[in-house]
Amino acid sequence: MNMGDKAAQLLMVEFVGSDGSTALEYLEGHSVGGFLLKSANGNLVSSVQLREMISLLQGASEIPLFIAVDQEGGRIDRIRFDGVQRFPSADVFGLLNDPELTERASWATGVQLAALGINVDFAPVVDVNVLGDLNPVIGDRSFGSDPDLVAAMAAAAVRGFNRAGIAAAVKHFPGHGNTAVDSHLALPVILTPSEEWAKTDRVPFEASIEAGVPMVMVGHVAYPALDADGLPASLSRAITYGQLRSDLGFTGVIVTDDLANMGAVAAWTPGERAVRALMAGSDLILNPGDVAAAVSAIEEAVVDGRVSERTVDGALARLLGLNFDLRLGGTDSTGALGAGLVEGGASVGQEVADACLTAGLDC
Repeated sequence: MNMGDKAAQLLMVEFVGSDGSTALEYLEGHSVGGFLLKSANGNLVSSVQLREMISLLQGASEIPLFIAVDQEGGRIDRIRFDGVQRFPSADVFGLLNDPELTERASWATGVQLAALGINVDFAPVVDVNVLGDLNPVIGDRSFGSDPDLVAAMAAAAVRGFNRAGIAAAVKHFPGHGNTAVDSHLALPVILTPSEEWAKTDRVPFEASIEAGVPMVMVGHVAYPALDADGLPASLSRAITYGQLRSDLGFTGVIVTDDLANMGAVAAWTPGERAVRALMAGSDLILNPGDVAAAVSAIEEAVVDGRVSERTVDGALARLLGLNFDLRLGGTDSTGALGAGLVEGGASVGQEVADACLTAGLDC
């Protein structure tokens, strides 16, 4: 692979439409590493449409693609087809405080996604939501405000997704739970001291890594106590590489949060975002905003010496390794959701409903 091909493999992008034709144009121009599917882009119409579209895209790519979705449960569920069992938001599972049930729900979500051809779920959210409803971005997406509780639920969810053959991506490192600022609009600056961070926000990520999570998403949040330059974590080597890769010892794939149309990273061009994310220690660059510009910027950064070819190769090796693991252990399906999967998902869904009823929760 030449450097342009390697750079493209580090990118996951979005596209508009339900037939995959726009995505095929990306593959013809740059062999990107994968696609993020969004209901807002018209990608998700039905189980049959989705499976056919993904099969088309996979058949057009020499290297198997990562196909990702945000299926967290509750209000952040992108797939809402008939026959797909949906689950409550994470805060419900935190209130139920039943790790085994959390694991089964994550497994049920994972096997259904795998049957549709999806192999990455950007979930669960493992932020410690200390602000509760005052946090406009996280809120009920978090398991709760107790670090140990969030850690237990996070580890359980990771185990469930792993059993389903789906790559879970815990998010948003180093923690997005202690801010009232939406990173879509501006850069949240979290003034938590490093000692307090280690006892709160870090705890669920450490538990997720111990549980074998294959992917961690780095958020667009600044932690001056962890990076004195005040850079967003997604572009900060002190946080991405220093804390996550080196201190926590995470050896899996690091992915940025969505870099397109985000106020938190608006100060940098699409190409520069991609380069800085790679320099910071990420492997997979999510929606840099301009694929051609990102590929060219990475190529130029290697020529200029800002990024070593060894860094690119290391990121690519981690991505290809995860890709292989998913194909080796993923769920096989030749069509849309089968009756067994529907029944299995519904069974776990009934378990959750019964637990909610017993606990007096409206879910």
